[in-house]
Amino acid sequence: MSNTRRLATPDAAVRRPGRPRRDGSAMPRETILERAFTAFASQGYDGVTLRQLAADCGISDSLLSHHFGNKQQLWQEAADAVFAPLYRQLVDTLEGIEADNVALKLRRNLKASLILLATQPQVISFMFREGETENARADHLRRHYVDPYTDRIHQLVDAAAAQGLIRQLSHEACTGMVFGIMRMLVMPGVYRHVLAPRLATPESISAYVDEVVSIFYDGLMLSPDNGTAPSRETPP
Repeated sequence: MSNTRRLATPDAAVRRPGRPRRDGSAMPRETILERAFTAFASQGYDGVTLRQLAADCGISDSLLSHHFGNKQQLWQEAADAVFAPLYRQLVDTLEGIEADNVALKLRRNLKASLILLATQPQVISFMFREGETENARADHLRRHYVDPYTDRIHQLVDAAAAQGLIRQLSHEACTGMVFGIMRMLVMPGVYRHVLAPRLATPESISAYVDEVVSIFYDGLMLSPDNGTAPSRETPP
């Protein structure tokens, strides 16, 4: 039997006061979190009210507050519900990549992670928008998801540079370039009309990311002979 937590609808609460009823008329907690995340992603934190969100979910705002706390607490739980599994998937992808050397591991991971992120533009747009502020929300995303992942990437970049496989690259430059590529995948801005066809299907996304990653690594890789010529990987 499912352990999914459900919140009672207003009608159910009237019929049975007290503890929320768990039946087919109730909305699962996970669904409320999904709707909350979508609202925060599309309207921004300041544009979301608990009363409106509760109405959209078919429950009272007092019941929503009872189960999720204040808006900041609801934002954090909704964000964690989305970012925690995405972070785990990114880490598992990175650590699961087998390659002859660390530079090749980084290259393959960059392509795999960008393709994954390109399929979730709302999530990445959410991260960029919240990250542009200096508050508890941005600090939460950085501390729990962004920094731990980029710290691991920086370790691999440092190892590749120490082995003479890639150019010396500061952590700031590495993160800035990768996040710049990521932003163009999900927030192309005035270039949207040009990029739209390249981001329309899984196949076109893969081809576009492969091209971008190749250009990125052509400037980053060092050859064994003179340390300057780019080295490209033949796509599998």
